[in-house]
Amino acid sequence: MGKNVKAVFFTLVLSLIVFAGCANTKSTSPDLLVDNQQIITTVNEESLRSDCDTLVITCIDYRFASANQDFINETLKLKDNYDHISIPGSIFNFINPETRELVFSKFALSVSFHLINRVVIISHKDCGAYGGSVSFGSELSEYETICSDLRKARSLLIEKYPTLDVAIFFETLQQDDDKTKVNFEKIP
Repeated sequence: MGKNVKAVFFTLVLSLIVFAGCANTKSTSPDLLVDNQQIITTVNEESLRSDCDTLVITCIDYRFASANQDFINETLKLKDNYDHISIPGSIFNFINPETRELVFSKFALSVSFHLINRVVIISHKDCGAYGGSVSFGSELSEYETICSDLRKARSLLIEKYPTLDVAIFFETLQQDDDKTKVNFEKIP
């Protein structure tokens, strides 16, 4: 019984020390909402309308996030005129029968609320949902598989929504001298 009391006492003391330490620890990063601070940003008046033309579907991979935004806003000229669904694996979950309905349910919301008539799907090389590039055995196999899956995703969307225009893109990281760039290839 003496060992149990010591163990319980030790656990209680340790818990109090950890709790006190955590309660008094301040993060070094600023918390923008401490003390009910209000954050106000300017909204483009054009983006306040109730519809948009396009839904963009991308993977969540952080390596491509900034380039995706630039590509969507600047190259495709969609700034303030698109919904964006970002999910792990992008098309991997779209063509997988086990997860397809979940993706379609999110897609259906965008179509019905915002009158979507165009979809842009962007998938990338070395996607973790597929197990990364190493799981394909070769660059050619990876390219052919992902392009085939992009085409399947496009077919599934058009089958369900025949009036949609669906554009598909494959993106890769490329070294250019000392900079890493993202290349977007439109898939026919």
